Amino acid sequence: MRRDRCFKNLIGKASVFFASVFMAAFLTGCNDSVTDFFKANNLINSDDEILVGEEVAAESEPAAAEAEASDAPTTDASVDSVEVSNNDASHSGTFDPDKVNQAIDDLITQIEKETGRTGRRKDVEETDEEQGKDATTYFSDSFQQAQRESLGLSVVDIEDLKKAQQGNYAYEHLTKEGQTLYVELLRIIERRAEDVVVSTLDEEVLDVVCQFVLADHPELFYMDGYTYTRYTVAGVLKKISFTGNYIYSDEEIDSRQAKIDAYVDTCLAGAPQDADDYEKVKYVYDYLITNTEYDASAPDNQNICSVFLYGKSVCQGYAKATQYILNKLGVPTTMVTGKVNGVGHAWNLVYADGEFTYVDTTWGDSSYQKFESGGADSQKLPLINYTYLCCTTQDISKTHTISETLPMPDCTSMRNNYYVREGEYFTENDMTALGNLFSRRYADGSNNVTIKCSTRAVYDEFIRRLITDQQVFGYMEGSNNTVSYTTFDEQYILIIWLY
Repeated sequence: MRRDRCFKNLIGKASVFFASVFMAAFLTGCNDSVTDFFKANNLINSDDEILVGEEVAAESEPAAAEAEASDAPTTDASVDSVEVSNNDASHSGTFDPDKVNQAIDDLITQIEKETGRTGRRKDVEETDEEQGKDATTYFSDSFQQAQRESLGLSVVDIEDLKKAQQGNYAYEHLTKEGQTLYVELLRIIERRAEDVVVSTLDEEVLDVVCQFVLADHPELFYMDGYTYTRYTVAGVLKKISFTGNYIYSDEEIDSRQAKIDAYVDTCLAGAPQDADDYEKVKYVYDYLITNTEYDASAPDNQNICSVFLYGKSVCQGYAKATQYILNKLGVPTTMVTGKVNGVGHAWNLVYADGEFTYVDTTWGDSSYQKFESGGADSQKLPLINYTYLCCTTQDISKTHTISETLPMPDCTSMRNNYYVREGEYFTENDMTALGNLFSRRYADGSNNVTIKCSTRAVYDEFIRRLITDQQVFGYMEGSNNTVSYTTFDEQYILIIWLY
């Protein structure tokens, strides 16, 4: 690093440095290690000491007298004090800014590792020695071109990769430049490559496009983040390289993929033949809910392994597994992120029979509802809740807040909504249609009749007639004189339990 830039960097690092020293000492009690670090780098004398937030215990009278006779300054320790006590006030030395700068970098790196706060960003400045060595450093175009071509990222390769990604939802919402970066990141991740220069200098763009790649590709279960390196020349950013955080070895990835393939093959073997998209979506919805338990402590619960290998997961695992299988069935699906009650959540956007619709497999699983209620059995729940199978934006927005990172369409069609397809959707209080629904559910052995209403007025009227006025007994078989029912007021759903 050139000396004329050292002071600029030093000023910028000063606040970070002292905050880091304080954080490390206060949180980990590593005053001695910080002092040792300074001594090892000749930044303080061998008999100096750094005191950071250290609580000083009361000393005996002889010790206090000894301290009083000493020339060293006393310390008034507190959690926000940083003091250096020097027993040799006459000491003088040459200040080396380059040395201090490097020492600060090293100490910050050490503290980050010890506290688990390592950042995603790395910075590399071209040295005087590297200038002119065109074929051997990351600062040269020829070096980077050779590296990219070895991964299949030549200009021709990139155009072919783009064609293969056409139709993927997140990919289609990027500019041409964004699509180029998208396929670059996808290829780097697929090859588990490291430190590969990409086509952007914008760190925020890199982050957004990486999210888009992961939204379209649930099969990338072996990466849980990334780091990037900024290559600068004389302080000017010239290149950014990307490295995925690959959490498994190549052998482990192959082993897991084989198990995933076996699970998916078994699932697909039972899929309905010559079915429309709705039937495929419902089959996958039912299959995953039946074979998966909601468990916040499930291993690998942020990727498909939790579902396919362990049968336990959380929302992101459910959503990625749903996406993975539906894509195999030829039903375009992407992952949607957002919040529910202020907490992060994931579900799916599905393109079924020519129309976009939302599917939330997690919320369809009664084990999730029981988990959210703390295991309390406050009301009966069906094994599978179909409220979130092919629902509209209006319906899902009653409980879900969609993230603005990836634009979502306004899903308005009810054609493939579960309740419409199954004849359980009521736009008016048609008691004849209701009677037919009861007959069908008794005939097919169901344990409940579910009524989904289009408006609050229709819902309230069914509650009045069936529950308040007890007309429900006219539709039930046998000699029942009591009835159990479950209501979902926000969704306008009434469930009458038959058994």
